[in-house]
Amino acid sequence: MKTETTSPAPYLAAAHGHAGVLHPMMRVRRILAALFGHALLIFVGLFFAVPFLWMLLTAFKSDQDVFRSPPRWLPYDNVRVEVNGEMLPLYDVKTPEGEKRLAMIKIVDGVGTFVDPALPDQPFDLKMQQGKERIATAIMEISFRWKNFPDAMNRGSRPGVGASFWVYFRNSLIIAAFTIVGTLLSNAPVAYSFARIRFPGRDLLFVIILATMMLPFQVTMIPLYLLFNDFLGWGDSFLPLIIPTFFANAWDVFLLRQFFRTIPEEMCDAARVDGAHEWQIFTQIVLPLSVPVLATISVFTFLYAWNDFTGPLLFLTSPRNFTMALGLQDFQGQKTIVWNQLMAAATVFTLPIIIAFFFAQKTFIQGIKLTGSKE
Repeated sequence: MKTETTSPAPYLAAAHGHAGVLHPMMRVRRILAALFGHALLIFVGLFFAVPFLWMLLTAFKSDQDVFRSPPRWLPYDNVRVEVNGEMLPLYDVKTPEGEKRLAMIKIVDGVGTFVDPALPDQPFDLKMQQGKERIATAIMEISFRWKNFPDAMNRGSRPGVGASFWVYFRNSLIIAAFTIVGTLLSNAPVAYSFARIRFPGRDLLFVIILATMMLPFQVTMIPLYLLFNDFLGWGDSFLPLIIPTFFANAWDVFLLRQFFRTIPEEMCDAARVDGAHEWQIFTQIVLPLSVPVLATISVFTFLYAWNDFTGPLLFLTSPRNFTMALGLQDFQGQKTIVWNQLMAAATVFTLPIIIAFFFAQKTFIQGIKLTGSKE
């Protein structure tokens, strides 16, 4: 008796046919989802990029263009012409003889002194405003005023006492450099002991250290001030900002401990069998494998030390010891604020952060990924 077998080919063809119908729709959905995700990221990124771009472009503006209403994104400056060896701004001026392009010598109480560049020895005065009509309109062009940066850095908030932004910049670099060194030297051994060395009460002590993260700086601010300023006599110096970093802190100990635990224990056991002691294992095996997390902590520490405002405000009183963060606030608190120079100094203050993250970006992201995982 023969049994007929039905070939699966028609069903497979039908299935492939349905898949072929659905496949383009899936592609369209994936493309739309990707476009929506990128658009959302760009939209959120604008909240961070727009203030930075406004600060950067304002740093290149002239004194007159800073207060222009309505404001413009690109920096504009007066078109200037040389008259009797002096560069004077050009204006379109409405005169009884018609509109002329004249150079302005000065303006006092709403009265401008103008001169025709072709007739430099015949200046005359005109009121800038006659009723609701403005007589003179400045001729502007797109111009980036680079001199705002050296002017701002050489000026500072207290130029009379020799405290320029170059001094603030140097002070911030000194504090940030020693803070990074102190943080790495103090936290790495402590984190290794919690990750690899077994001793009585280790876990309880680690929990107590983590509990200190719940104490805000405002709670310890007054005791620290009394300790460093009155008891140790370190007031108005960098020591209160640097010395505490040579004592481990809970956050960095936690990050390093989590990373050290991802390193296979078998490597350390093999080194112990070969006669290596714990310090050799720590310095010759664990630390070379921990470059990503060490770079991550270095970036975090630099950002904290560079942006720190409360610490310098608490301990530093002399303008020559101010950091960039403190100097910018002091500059903004002056009676006369030169906004374009303030933005130029703020741009210089931001550049080291961007440069540090740019060069350490790959290692930084790798350290963040590996810190929270454990094999």
